[in-house]
Amino acid sequence: MKKRGFYIIFLLLFVSQGAWAGKEVTFTARARQQVLVGQQFQILFEVNANGRNFTPPADFGGLEILSGPNTSSSSSIQFINGKMSQSYTMTYSYIVMATRPGAITIGPATVKVRGKRYASSTLKINVLKVSTSAKSQTGNPGVPSQNRAGAVSGKTQTTPNVKINSKDVYIKATVNNTRPYLGQQVVVTYRIYTRIPVSNLSINKVASFKGFWSKDLLADNSTLQQHNEIINGQKYVVAVIRKLALIPQQTGKLVIDPMQLDCAVQIRVKNPSGNSGDPFDSFFNDPFFNQNVRNVKKTLVSNALRFKVKPLPAKGKPVCFSGAVGDYTFKSNIDKTDLTTNDALTLSITVSGSGNIELVSAPAVKFPSDFETYDPKITTKINNTGSGVSGTKKFDYLAIPRTPGDFIINPVKFCFFNPKDRQYHVYQSKTFHIHVKKGKGTGVTYTTTDQQGIHIIGRDIRHIKEGPFDLHPANDFLFGTTLYYVLLALPVVLLLLVLLLWNVLKKRKANVSLTKNRKAQKIARSRLTKAQKMKKQGNDKAFYDEIAQALWGYISDKFDLQKSELSMETVREMLEQKQVAGETIKAFTDTMNSIEYARFAPGDTKGKMENIYSETLHAIMQAEKSLK
Repeated sequence: MKKRGFYIIFLLLFVSQGAWAGKEVTFTARARQQVLVGQQFQILFEVNANGRNFTPPADFGGLEILSGPNTSSSSSIQFINGKMSQSYTMTYSYIVMATRPGAITIGPATVKVRGKRYASSTLKINVLKVSTSAKSQTGNPGVPSQNRAGAVSGKTQTTPNVKINSKDVYIKATVNNTRPYLGQQVVVTYRIYTRIPVSNLSINKVASFKGFWSKDLLADNSTLQQHNEIINGQKYVVAVIRKLALIPQQTGKLVIDPMQLDCAVQIRVKNPSGNSGDPFDSFFNDPFFNQNVRNVKKTLVSNALRFKVKPLPAKGKPVCFSGAVGDYTFKSNIDKTDLTTNDALTLSITVSGSGNIELVSAPAVKFPSDFETYDPKITTKINNTGSGVSGTKKFDYLAIPRTPGDFIINPVKFCFFNPKDRQYHVYQSKTFHIHVKKGKGTGVTYTTTDQQGIHIIGRDIRHIKEGPFDLHPANDFLFGTTLYYVLLALPVVLLLLVLLLWNVLKKRKANVSLTKNRKAQKIARSRLTKAQKMKKQGNDKAFYDEIAQALWGYISDKFDLQKSELSMETVREMLEQKQVAGETIKAFTDTMNSIEYARFAPGDTKGKMENIYSETLHAIMQAEKSLK
C-alpha cells in the first residue's frame, strides 16, 4: 500500500508540475547523482526564459572544470491532443571530472530574467571509487535516467526498437499552380500532418528556389496556424510551418528540392515492470493513465515540387511592357498645373494590386526639355497574406520649369500582363497642360540630375551672378594673425585645465578622511530618516539604534576616528579642540546620555522618541555650524 501511495503522489506531482510549466520562471540544476572517480559528466543549469547575467556556483566541490559555461538555447512547438504549445529553454552547461571520492555539494547558480534574479537548487553528487559495484550502480555514462512516470531527463534520444509509421507524422508541400507564366506569382505551402505528439521542430535543410524570386509570407507570424483534418478516416492535427510566394524568373522546367525537418516524436511505452504481476502496475500501463513516454528523433522529408514555366505571349505585347505580371490598378495625379519658373511640381503615379509588385519598374515620363527633372521617389507598401503578395507602389516625379510658357506632359503609360485573362493591359494617364509664368531667377535649364548639359534660354548668357557681393581686401587671410595663434593654442590650454582639474578631483577623492568629513552630515541625515521610519512603526529599539548610530557615526566621520576610540570624553575633547561653544558641546553630550536613558526608562515611549529625535537633529545641526 505504501508503494502504491507513493506512485499516486508522484504521478500527481508530475502532472501538476507539467500543468504549471511555462506559466512561471523556473531555474533548475541537473547532474548525475553518482559518478566514478575520473569520470567526465555534465552539469546543466536550465531556465525556461531568456536569461541574462548568469553567475555560476561559488564552489564546484573539488570537481575539475573541463569546459564551461557553454550557453545554448532551444525552442519547441508541441501538438498534444489537438492543442499546440510553445516553450523556450536556455541552458548553461559545464563538463566536469570527478577527482576524488566522497560526497560533493554544489551551491546554487543565479540568473536574471526580466530584471529579477533567480537561484537554482543545490546539487548533491556522490563520487565512488572505481570498482565493479560502483560501475553497476552508475550505469552507462551519458545515458539519461528515467523515472517511474516516464519523464526522461536529458536530450531527445533515438530508440532503435520503437517503430513509427510513415503515416503517423509527415510533411507535405503544395502549390496553387504548377504551370505559371514567367513572372506570375505562385504560393507554396509546407504543412505538417501528425496524429501523435511532436515537439522540437527544427528545419535543417531549406529547399532551394533556384530560378525563383521568393518572399516569406509567415515572417511576421509568431504562432503557427493549425486545424484538424480527417484523412482516410484518421484525425490529424495540421499546421502550416512555412509559406512562400514564388515568382519564376526563367522559363522551362524548374524543380524545388525537398525540405528536411527534424522533430521529436513522443511514443508511449509500457512500464518496465508491467509484467511483474502487480495489478497496480497493470493499472499504470492502461493507455489512459500511462504517462510513460519516450522522445524519439524523427527526420521528415517533404516532396519535391516541379514546375513548367510558360513564356509570356508575344502576340499583343505592347512597347511599354517592362515585365509587370499580375492584377493591377493605375492612378495618376499632378499637384499643380499653374506655376512660376523655378517652382516645383510633382507628378504621382500609383500602381496597386497583387503580383510581382516589388519588381514593377517606374513608368517612363517624358517632361519638356525646359524642365529640370530628377529620379522618381519610390514608396512601396507590401502586404504579405496567405493568398500571396499584394500592395501599392507609388512613383513621385519632381520637375522644375526654368522658362515661362505653356507646356504639355504627354500621357504616362503603364503596361502589365494579367494571368487571369491571359491578356496584356495598357493604362495611361491624361494629358497634362502646364502654364508657367515668369518668376524670379535665371533662365538656365538643367535636364539631368548631375547638372550636365546646360541649355541657355534666350539670346544672351544669363547665368552671370547678379546682386550685391561681399568683398574683402586682397591678401586678407586668417593665417599668421594673432587670432590664428590664439585659436591654435586654445585646445592646448583647455587640455591643461582639464588635466589640472582631474588631478585636483583625484587627490580629493583619494583623501578618505576629507571625504568622510564632507559626507558626515549627509550620512547622519540618512540615518535620522531611517530612525523617523522606525518611530512611525513604533519600533523603539531600532529607533534608538539608528539615533545612536547617527550621533556616534557623525563624530567618527567628522574627526576620522575608529568606533573603538569613541567615548563621551573623546567627543568632548574633540569638540573643545575645534573651539565649539560650550552650550553646543553640552547639548551634544546630553543628547547622547538621553538616548541611553530613554532606552530603559518607563513612560510615554512615543513622546520620548519624538523628543529624542528633535534633540538629535538640533545637536547635529549646531555641531555642523560650529565645525564649518
